[in-house]
Amino acid sequence: MHAILKPFVESSFAFGASRWISTLQRQAERFIYSTGINISPSDAPISPEGRRSLTMTANKMVVSFCTDICNSTYHHWTSSNKTRLKTMEVKTNKRRGDPGKPPGLHRTAGCTVELISSHNRVFDYLRDIQNRPQWERMSSGSLVQALANITTGPDPRNCISVLAMSNHKEILLLQECCTDATGSYVIFAPITPDVFQSMLYGVDQDIPLMPFGFSILPNVSGSILDGTLLTMVFQITVKNVSSKQAVEVVTQIVKEALQKIIEAVN
Repeated sequence: MHAILKPFVESSFAFGASRWISTLQRQAERFIYSTGINISPSDAPISPEGRRSLTMTANKMVVSFCTDICNSTYHHWTSSNKTRLKTMEVKTNKRRGDPGKPPGLHRTAGCTVELISSHNRVFDYLRDIQNRPQWERMSSGSLVQALANITTGPDPRNCISVLAMSNHKEILLLQECCTDATGSYVIFAPITPDVFQSMLYGVDQDIPLMPFGFSILPNVSGSILDGTLLTMVFQITVKNVSSKQAVEVVTQIVKEALQKIIEAVN
């Protein structure tokens, strides 16, 4: 276990009763809202079948992201020495043939940094689509707008959205934001407009997803919350470049994004 995460894991925020209760509550809220039993007035007018399809695809994306972020014998992370900074160490891994992913070799980079801002402030910054061009390379200089939004709980910040970027007409982003007292996440995955239209009609989408995004955890000092542990994970499919070049690209994307986020929220 990395030293930066040890206080959080040893606290009740990681595996204590408060974590379990918060997780169960969020899952219950997500089910009630995603099935249309409760619908927020701010939600887009989407059929029950469309809500179900969007929710199922978003859930698949979140599960895939959580698998990607974990360290294991199969998913072993190594330090990228060329990008090791005083305040940031990016780690990478390579994968091939993961279920639910596009075919080919994938390179993934991840990094955890400590921020002095509260985890709620960091979560609100990252979920705000107006802030996205400030930190993300792909949407830089673009107008980002939400084409659809499904609230997944009484807190309107818990939601599933589909985002469009003015400079990338061929790609949309499926986004899920989730927060409670013990932690938050903001996760994205590229999808095509055709896939989005099919989901609106309730067509089940068994599509390959390449999720990326953020885990946002309260930093714990003893029994006191003290800032945020922000983890970013980004991945690409290796095409027309060497594996070494892919590592450099994905590492640079993570490093640049985190540096911009640190400047914005700290």
